[in-house]
Parts: sequence; C-alpha cells; structure tokens
Amino acid sequence: MALPFITPARLLTVAALALALQGCGSTSMSKNECLTADWYAIGYESGIRGQREAQISQHRKACAEHGITPDLARFLQGRDVGLQRYCEPRNGYRLGRNGTNYDGICPQRLDGEFTSAYRAGRELYDTEQNINRYGRRIGNLQSDLNALNDDLNRKQSEIIAPGTLPARRALLLTEIIELRDKIKNIEHDIHDARLARDRERDLLQQLERRDVGR
Repeated sequence: MALPFITPARLLTVAALALALQGCGSTSMSKNECLTADWYAIGYESGIRGQREAQISQHRKACAEHGITPDLARFLQGRDVGLQRYCEPRNGYRLGRNGTNYDGICPQRLDGEFTSAYRAGRELYDTEQNINRYGRRIGNLQSDLNALNDDLNRKQSEIIAPGTLPARRALLLTEIIELRDKIKNIEHDIHDARLARDRERDLLQQLERRDVGR
C-alpha cells in the first residue's frame, strides 16, 4: 500500500517548528501556530525521526498556554505513517552502520526486519570501532616501548662508562634487567593487539562482502 504523500513545503514547515521546540522549549509555539498547525505532518515528522508518542506532550504543553488542544488523532495518524518510513530495513541498516542506538520504537509488525538490518549494520560499526580501539592501544604501547628503549639505552651507556662506580653499576644492572622484562612484556602485548586487529580487519572485509548492495 502506498504511503500518503507529504509535500516538501509541509515538511519544511514542520521541521522548522520541531527545531524551535527543541531549541526554545514548549513556549515557542504561538497561538496562531497552534491554531494552524498541521498535526498530521507534525506527527509524520515525529515518526520519521523515530520519536516516541511522548513528543506530543511538548505540543500539548505549548498550546495549552493558549487554550488550544492539539489534534491527537491526526498527530498519531501521521506518526504511524512516519514510523513506517523510519522502520524500513534500509534505514535500520543505516542507523546501525552509524552506531545510532535503537530503543525498540518500531511496531511489532515492522520490528523484525528492521532489527535484523539494524544488527547487520551495527556489526559493521562495532567491528570498525574495535579496529580503531586496537589501533589506539598499539599506538600507546609503542610509545611506552619507545620510552623504555630510550631509558635502556641510557642505562647501558652509563654502565659501561669509565667513571661509573661499582655500586652504581650494580644498581644499573638490576634496573636494566627489569627494563628488559618490561620491554619483552610490552612487545608481547603489541603482538597480541596486532593479531586481534588483523582478525577484526578480516571480519570487516567479510561483513562488507556480505552487505554489498544494501
């Protein structure tokens, strides 16, 4: 069944009203706006944005100050049509791919395919986040490793210097042994992080091949 058509002009008007409500609070609707509001289009805008029914309470509060009651039936009718657009599987995939949270707003009749597509997109997003996280960890570990190697080189130079006293050499030897152990552990951690990142990269390629054409 074809969905009712909402003209671009109506959507622009409703979008401007929605922005005003978000930015200025419920008192931003004038009496004239409450009287002339296209509640079907406002509901449609609410639905296509994935907003809950509670959105109408903002309009009720705004218009109540002028003694006007919004047309709830028209709002809900428009919202239902907007939700049909919002709950399309391709939108679910897009939301998941962008890492947007989904709180189960879609009606049961639409939720199954939407959620399946959302999870597919979210899996891609999460995999990319894991790759980035491992990349940051590798970078941090590499910085630590460089600092330890610099410290090790200084101590090794000092321990063989002609003027270094025996007691100082003994202390340096202990510190060098400890540094080498730390370096070995960090090198192991870097190796593990690189392997994990490579696994995530392989998974990302598999997911991208799976989702070609979405």
